[in-house]
Amino acid sequence: MFRWLFLNESALTPAEHAAWKLSALRIILMSGFLLEAAVAIHSSVNAFAVGAYQVLWVVGFFYLVLSLGLYYSSRHLRAGAAILIGTVYASSFAIVCLINQYDIAKFGYIFIYTTPIIARLFFGTRLAIGLMVFNILPFLLLLLNRPLLTVPGFDVTLPASNTYVQSLLFLFFNTCVPLAVFRVLHELDLSALRYRQASAELVVSHAQYEEVFQNAGTALLLTDASGQILQANQQANSLLGRNASGDEEDLALFAWLSLDNSVRLKSPNSDESENMRMSAYRTRDGKLVALENISQTSTDHYIVALRDVSGLHSMHHALQLSLEREDYLSRHDALTNLPNRDMLRSHLQEILSNIDENKVTALVSFRLNSIRHANQQFGAHTGDILLRRFAEELSRVLPKNCFCARLRSIVFSFVVEQSRTPGEIIKLVERVRNTLPRELEVNGENLLVQFSAGIALVRPEDTEPDDLIRRSEVALDTARRSSDQSVTLFDEDDAQQIRRSVEIEVGIVNGLKQNEFRMVYQPKVDRDGNIASLEALLRWESPNLGNVTPAEFIPIAERAGLIRLISNFVMNQVSYQIRQWLDRYGDCPVIALNLSATDIARNDLLHLIDSSCHRYDIAPSYIEFEITETGLIANEALTIHHLGELKTRGFNIAIDDFGTGYSSLSKLSHFPAQSVKIDRSFVAQIGHNQKSEMIIKAIISLANILSCRTVAEGVENVEQESFLKEIGCDYFQGYYYYRPLEVSAMELLLAEMPAREQAPAFQFKLA
Repeated sequence: MFRWLFLNESALTPAEHAAWKLSALRIILMSGFLLEAAVAIHSSVNAFAVGAYQVLWVVGFFYLVLSLGLYYSSRHLRAGAAILIGTVYASSFAIVCLINQYDIAKFGYIFIYTTPIIARLFFGTRLAIGLMVFNILPFLLLLLNRPLLTVPGFDVTLPASNTYVQSLLFLFFNTCVPLAVFRVLHELDLSALRYRQASAELVVSHAQYEEVFQNAGTALLLTDASGQILQANQQANSLLGRNASGDEEDLALFAWLSLDNSVRLKSPNSDESENMRMSAYRTRDGKLVALENISQTSTDHYIVALRDVSGLHSMHHALQLSLEREDYLSRHDALTNLPNRDMLRSHLQEILSNIDENKVTALVSFRLNSIRHANQQFGAHTGDILLRRFAEELSRVLPKNCFCARLRSIVFSFVVEQSRTPGEIIKLVERVRNTLPRELEVNGENLLVQFSAGIALVRPEDTEPDDLIRRSEVALDTARRSSDQSVTLFDEDDAQQIRRSVEIEVGIVNGLKQNEFRMVYQPKVDRDGNIASLEALLRWESPNLGNVTPAEFIPIAERAGLIRLISNFVMNQVSYQIRQWLDRYGDCPVIALNLSATDIARNDLLHLIDSSCHRYDIAPSYIEFEITETGLIANEALTIHHLGELKTRGFNIAIDDFGTGYSSLSKLSHFPAQSVKIDRSFVAQIGHNQKSEMIIKAIISLANILSCRTVAEGVENVEQESFLKEIGCDYFQGYYYYRPLEVSAMELLLAEMPAREQAPAFQFKLA
C-alpha cells in the first residue's frame, strides 16, 4: 500500500522523473476517498432516513469520479489530475448550488481555491494562472454575498449539512492537501540532498579529474570545435610555451603550432607492415609536437593529446642518415669512396641495355702493381694510403663522363663511352697513364706508382656485365705478365688459358679423389743398354679436361698450393709399387722421385717419407730423390738439412735439369748429390750446336769432380747416344730406348731382368 502511494523515483528512468507527481496525486485521491468516507456514509444514512435520495446520487457520483481518478492515475497522470481538478470544482459547485442554506453553501467556494495549486503540480504554471484568474469570479460572487443558481427540486440540504461541509473542508485542507504538499516537500528535500551529494561527488570527481588531467603523463588540451583552447594541463602549457593561466590572445591551438613547418614521421606504435605516419609541427620555441590523439566529448569539445617528438625526429633523421650511409657503403668502396663492383655491374647493365652499335664502349682496368713494395717496406697502412691517393689521382685525370670504380683490392676500372674507334680508347688510356704521377708522397716517402692496363671492348652480343669485367681482367692479367706492362686489349686465347687453369686447379683435387691419376715408368739404361733404374712419371686423364700433361698441371698445382697433395699421392703409389714388385720378382730397380722447391721446404717431409717406407716395408736404397737447381737455392739452409738427413737414412740424391739454373759451383759443392741429370734441352742440340755440346762436356767433367754419376735425358737417336758415350756419360734415358710404360708393360720387362746386385740409385720425378 505505502509502496503504491510513495513511489521510488530511483526505479524510474530519467525520462520519468515526475514519479513524485503521481505519488502526490494518489495521496490526494486516496486520502479523500478514505477519510471522507465517514462523512459520505453518515450523510447517506441521514438522507435515506428523511427520504432525500438525491443525496445518495450525489455521494455515489463523487465516489465514482474519485474511483475513475484513481484508475487513470496508474495509466495517465494528467488524466487523473484533470479528474481531480474537475472533482474539486464539481464538489464546490454542488455545495454552493444544491444546499439551500447560503450560510452553509458559501463554504463550497473555499474548495476551488486549491485548484491553482493542484494545476501547478500536475500541469504547469500556465493552467495554474488560468485557474487563478477563473477563481476570481466565484470570489466576487462571495464578496457580493450572492448565491449561484440553484437547481429547482434538487435539494441536498440535511440537518447536519453544516457539519458535513465543515468536516469536508477540515479533511480536505487539513489532511488531503497537506499530505500532498508534504510529499512535494519531501521530494524537494530529497532533491536537495541528492544535489548536495552530487555536488560533493562532483567536487571529488573534479578534483580527481584535475589530478588525472594534470598528472596523466601526457600533454592534454581541451578545445572547442574551432580549436580554441579551453583548458590545458601543465605539460601541454610547457610543451607549447603557454603561461599556466592561459593567454588572452592567440587562444587557438594552431596559433601555437606552425602549420607551414610540419614534418611527417613514422608512428612509433605502428606495425612495420602498416607504416603509419603522423604529422608533427614546430612550436614557437622550436620543439616538434605531434597531435598523438584527438577524442570528441559529448559536448562537442575535443581532448587533444600532444607528444614531444623532437627526440623521435632526431632519431628518425639519424636513422635516415644511417640508412643512406648504409646504402652508400653497399655501393661504394669504404677505403677510396669510389663505386664498388656491384655498382659497376649495375652501371654496365644499364649501358648494355641501351648499347649504341655505332659507338665504341670499353671497360678499362688498372692494376696498381707497386702496392706490394709499399706494404712490405712501410706496412699495410701506408699501402692503404697509397691506394686512396691513387684513386684520387685517377679520378682527377679521367674525363668527367667516365664512371670509375674500385673493382677489387688493387684493381680500378672505368668505363669509356661514345668513342668512335678502339684506337681512340687506347689513346685515352695512354693519355691517362702519362698524366698520372710517377710517384706519390705518403708519410714523407716518395712511393713509385707502377700499374698495368687492360681494355675490354663492349660487343653487340654482350648482355652480362660479368662477362665484360672478366674480359677486362684477362686483358689486365696479360698486360701485367708482359715485359713492358703496355696497354692490352682483351684476347680470347688468354681468357681460354685462364679458364682452363681454373678448371685444372679444381680438377686436381677431384681427380685425386676419383683416382684419375696414375703412374707410368720410363727405364734408364747403362752404357750396355741394360735397364739400370726407372723414372716414375705421373699421368692424368680427366673425364672433363681430357689428357692433361704434367707440364701443364704441375705449375698450376705449385701456384695453388696443391703440390703437397700430388707429392703425397706419388710417394704412396711408388712405395706401394716397389712393395708389389719386390713380392712378385724378389727385386726392384731404383725408382726416382722429384722434390719440388715446395716439397723440400715442408716441415713434415722426413715424416712423410719415413712413414711411407715403414708402411710398405721398403729399404731407402730403392728410392732416389731429385731436386732442381732452383729448388736447391730457393731454401738453401732447409734444403741442405733435409737432403743431408735423407742421405743419412740411405736415400740417394740427384740434381735435375743441371745447367739450366743459376747456382754457383761453390753452392753445388755443399749439396749431398750422387747423380747429375743433363737437361734434355742440351741433348736435343747434339750435332747441331757446338756450344750445347761443350756445355754437356763441362757438366760431365764437373760431375766427375763432384764424384757424381751423370744421366742424359731425352736421348732420341744413335748420334746423340754415340756422342754421350764418347764423352763419358754414365746412363741414358729417352725414346731411343724406352717410352714411358704402363705398369703391365713394365712388369713384362721386369720379369725378364736378372736380380740386381748393387744397382746405382736413380731419380724419380713427378713430370
